[in-house]
Amino acid sequence: MSKKSAWAGAIVAAVGLTVGGIAVATAAEGPDRVPNAAFAERHPGGPGKPGRPDKAKLKDSTLVVGRVKSVESGKLTITKDDGSEVSLTTDSATKLRGGDLAGLKADQRVTVRVKDGKALNVALAKAQERGTVKDVNGDNATLVQVDGLQTPLDLSAVTEKPKNGDLVAVTGSVTDGKTIKVEKLRQLPK
Repeated sequence: MSKKSAWAGAIVAAVGLTVGGIAVATAAEGPDRVPNAAFAERHPGGPGKPGRPDKAKLKDSTLVVGRVKSVESGKLTITKDDGSEVSLTTDSATKLRGGDLAGLKADQRVTVRVKDGKALNVALAKAQERGTVKDVNGDNATLVQVDGLQTPLDLSAVTEKPKNGDLVAVTGSVTDGKTIKVEKLRQLPK
């Protein structure tokens, strides 16, 4: 027997013992028994599920997408994309990804996870566009997209400003319903 054959046989045997050991351990727990506590500590979501301790809280929730109409203490009003308005209650448990609810402003585009009329969490929607830059003037520019649409850009958060004619991909948030406040700008090859 060659050394390669011996090693291959040893690896196959080790894999077989490992798989067999897992099967025996699983069978010992049985279908009606609680899973191993050590496994549950490492995997809070349970066997085969990544840990998401708040997943039960999100069950039966819906997603509202639109623009902020107003933010008051305990209340968030959203104008949905279909033009209808929805008023949601908020409290100290309502989370804004990356900030504080008091920092929300009218006309910001958001996605809100809602359950029973209460906003569970709010996220500012990110705009992503590609196109050619024109009319660069300090922190302002215009992006001409592939389909010909023109979008105003706020470049105040970008350290390296693009030049007229640059082909770019931008990511940011829409501040006034039309202008993208650019957070990331990537030059694309021409």
